[in-house]
Amino acid sequence: MSSSQPPSATIARSVLVVPNLKILYSPTTKVACTTIKWMLAEAAGSLNIEAIPRLLAASLHRSQTIHNRHVSGLQRLNDLPPQHIEEILSSPDWVRIAALRDPVARAYSAWENRIFMRAQGRVGANFDAVPDVLADGCINMTASFASFSQALVDHTAEFMHDHHFVPQSQVVRKAVINYDMLVRIDEPGGIDSIAALLRERSGKDIQPRRHNESIGVPLDRVCDQPTADRIMQVYSADYDTFGLPRRQFLTTIEPYILSASETQLVTLVRQSVERVTSVSRAAQSKMSARYGIRQIRKAFFRKVSFGRMYNTPRGIHW
Repeated sequence: MSSSQPPSATIARSVLVVPNLKILYSPTTKVACTTIKWMLAEAAGSLNIEAIPRLLAASLHRSQTIHNRHVSGLQRLNDLPPQHIEEILSSPDWVRIAALRDPVARAYSAWENRIFMRAQGRVGANFDAVPDVLADGCINMTASFASFSQALVDHTAEFMHDHHFVPQSQVVRKAVINYDMLVRIDEPGGIDSIAALLRERSGKDIQPRRHNESIGVPLDRVCDQPTADRIMQVYSADYDTFGLPRRQFLTTIEPYILSASETQLVTLVRQSVERVTSVSRAAQSKMSARYGIRQIRKAFFRKVSFGRMYNTPRGIHW
């Protein structure tokens, strides 16, 4: 890092600090960042759940609100004076942590959330380039994910406008931040080691909880080796930077095709997401629909409960 260049110039704006615990955390989307932020806010004593009903942003799950700073109360590193940043990056009293995940599994999670389930806040027309692949009117998840992997190769720059697809190596910058803990959240004990650190520093009983769970279709039931190879090509820097092993998949797999009822459920959930997003945007632009959006969100939380509304025939967990 150049001596004439401030530290903040080369550090991701998402990097967070907890001054009373002397912890720095570099959050990476789809790498348990929701779970870790909840634990950090609880340990720091900055969690403000009373702010949740006042949020105008579209959030289908309460857990997602932790990404709003009015809820988490967490500070961004780049908002601090340069001298404080220098101290945080160099002081032995501070612990600097980040989490990593297998890039193919992370890309699958991002695809499932941002594209397959039409998560709110999607960016760019590139998402329209990865429509569902159907088999007799039902969604073929294997072919759909393969189509996404090719689009990711062909339109990499467009996908990078959405931070869910940005490589981990562009967020967790080892050349700038000397991390004391780089944990793999997809390995036993990974997330627990962060919880243990927070318990030690806060004196509170901090426990990791699962948030933003997937729809329950295993990666190896959807991803074959050619699909994985395309994703590994896009995220080659992650493998090189962190020395991550390249996971092996079967060369060919049987297509995972949703049933007619599962396909219909996916369609209904997408429509619900789009409606909530539309209402949220209207509320944000007019600043006059606070009460209405709160009531809609409460009704949505009650009604869109996948496990209670439907019994999917093959045990898909929504």
